[in-house]
Amino acid sequence: MWKKRQVNLVAYEKLLNEIYAAVSLKYLWKEYEPYFVKSESPDWINPNMDFGLEVSQALLPDDGQEESFIEKYLGCRKEELPPLAFEKYGERLNFYNGRFWAILPDNTVQQDYLSKAKYRFDRKLEKLNANYIHKRYNGLYLFLHPTDENDIDAGALFEYMRYTQEKKKMRFDRVFLNCVKTIYVCNYENNTIEPIVLPPNAENFL
Repeated sequence: MWKKRQVNLVAYEKLLNEIYAAVSLKYLWKEYEPYFVKSESPDWINPNMDFGLEVSQALLPDDGQEESFIEKYLGCRKEELPPLAFEKYGERLNFYNGRFWAILPDNTVQQDYLSKAKYRFDRKLEKLNANYIHKRYNGLYLFLHPTDENDIDAGALFEYMRYTQEKKKMRFDRVFLNCVKTIYVCNYENNTIEPIVLPPNAENFL
């Protein structure tokens, strides 16, 4: 039962991110035309715009290891966790009603969101050039999860992505960088980057 619940929670979180991405573009992206249809590789297809959108979170391999650990042991009792988990994560292991619930952030480690975004972009670019439904326009929506939006150098990331994909057969025409309060729209057709500042009450309707 717990294993089934773990799968459902992970699938729910992934779907929630995908829905948030589609809805935020629907209401805030000036180029948007109805409508998005749920798909797989990419996550959304907009037939009217001939546009495909892949949605992802900016994570490094270590983040993926933590995510896999959470998927495997979510809901387990403390005594059911492997001893190595307590050595590796220590007090970062969070329990609710006696069951494992989360791994808290490591405040002693500086969060390098630029490296995370670069790593995830590289992986998604590989996917775009492999097993992927190609549309005339291909887009990527990245959640960067910064603790401080001033940490994000959107210009540097824009140039990195432009340089990285310029020799690839398939490229992302639009990359959306979600920095919580701002979404940066990287347009590689026009070689421009524009911010979309989310309204204060955005979380209430997105």
